[in-house]
Amino acid sequence: MMWGRGIRSRVIHKRTRNCLTGVSWTLFSLYLIRVCRWEFFGQTPFLDHICWYFYYMVFITVPLLSFHAAAGISREQNSCNTVLKLAWISGVLLTAATATNGIHGMLLKFGDEDSYTHGRLFYVLTAYSVLMSFGVLIVLIRCCRLSKCWNQIYVPLLMSGAGMAMLVWYNIVGGSPRIFDIKLFYMQDSYSLIVTGLWEGCMIIGILPSNSDYRQIFEQSHINAVLKENNDTVWYSSVQVQSDEHGADLIEHQKPVAGGNITWTEDLHAIRSLQNELAEANEILEEENDLIEEENRITAERLQYEIKNRLYDEIAAHTHGQLEEIAGTFTDTKTFTDGLVRSLLLGTSVKRVSNLMILTDANKFLSSDELVLALRETMENFRLTGADCELRQGETRQYPSGVLLAVYDAVAATAVAVSGMCSAFSVSVTLDDDTLLVIETDAEDPYAGASGILNKAGIRFSVSESDGTQILSTGGAVHGLL
Repeated sequence: MMWGRGIRSRVIHKRTRNCLTGVSWTLFSLYLIRVCRWEFFGQTPFLDHICWYFYYMVFITVPLLSFHAAAGISREQNSCNTVLKLAWISGVLLTAATATNGIHGMLLKFGDEDSYTHGRLFYVLTAYSVLMSFGVLIVLIRCCRLSKCWNQIYVPLLMSGAGMAMLVWYNIVGGSPRIFDIKLFYMQDSYSLIVTGLWEGCMIIGILPSNSDYRQIFEQSHINAVLKENNDTVWYSSVQVQSDEHGADLIEHQKPVAGGNITWTEDLHAIRSLQNELAEANEILEEENDLIEEENRITAERLQYEIKNRLYDEIAAHTHGQLEEIAGTFTDTKTFTDGLVRSLLLGTSVKRVSNLMILTDANKFLSSDELVLALRETMENFRLTGADCELRQGETRQYPSGVLLAVYDAVAATAVAVSGMCSAFSVSVTLDDDTLLVIETDAEDPYAGASGILNKAGIRFSVSESDGTQILSTGGAVHGLL
């Protein structure tokens, strides 16, 4: 019973603990059966027979529960489950057969007085008990994976072997050995030693996890813990138990264990130091992030200025000739007055080309409406020459921005070239699917400048004449644009 109580407090695994507790109670029942049979019911045949049946049931139950406990700590539980089910079924059938021996007499056949003979069921029961006992050993040996446990496997074998030797001695002498007419031990003692020695040895070498070696655990783990009984008696104390000298840096924890409690302290000093270091690192990172953000802002601003400068340089290079021609009209009043309309057309071209170049730099495609807005201002200024002007617009479409810039350049160059030399000037934009632009004028050879601009931009165009009107058209599938 003391061993069973120790099992309840030492074994960790619930299934194994319950099975071994059942083993301890079953072994204890051996002694109760022996006392009842010889001291109380020996003169009553019926009760004496019942004690015999219970006696044999012990040798079914103990191996079965031991095998169940061994299977509980095995890592190959799936493979043990099938064998365990068969063992339980066989054990229940044998127990039922033993309990009903009075009906069939296959286990014991009782004669006169205390005589009896064994039947076939006795040998089946013996074979079952032996096989299950060997099964326990096999499962425990297979559980012995750690080299340390394997090197000490002799410990449980020797401890259970001592009980086996006593049992062999008991059977050789035909009963309990005697010295000076004193019985040294009974069969129940040897059998109990076999079972308890095996499981105690397994706990000693570590096959069966148990709540033991607290002092060694405390010494090797260096935890700040104290193990106490319920009456606050200290059983184990680690060598590094700390007092609350750091104030808030120590936190005390307590958990109940079987028969008492364990109290340990957690030192948060190192954790708080790490937290402070992390906080400082975060502040440094935030400062660095601010610097990086400012650096990125300055880089983006510089890049923006570089893009603007590049664009302004391109605009200046593109409009240099027109601005230079405008500047040439400021030599005297007459030259300025005579070239006022031409200078106005050149200035409009500079303004609109600059706007289109800015839009072109930001967009790959532009609406034909942007071209119409630029042309409308040019046509309004062209009317100052006294010519009839007309601007026609069809459906709005999207075109590559570089194409619209080159087309406006061509129209502006044509307008400057024919200013004061024609009586009619017409421009049409997107009149149909095959036309981007059509220029019509009655001036002679008006498209020399426009042809050069369109050729430079790689835009196909065609020039024709109808009733004295010079026509330039571009765009659509005919000219490779759509």
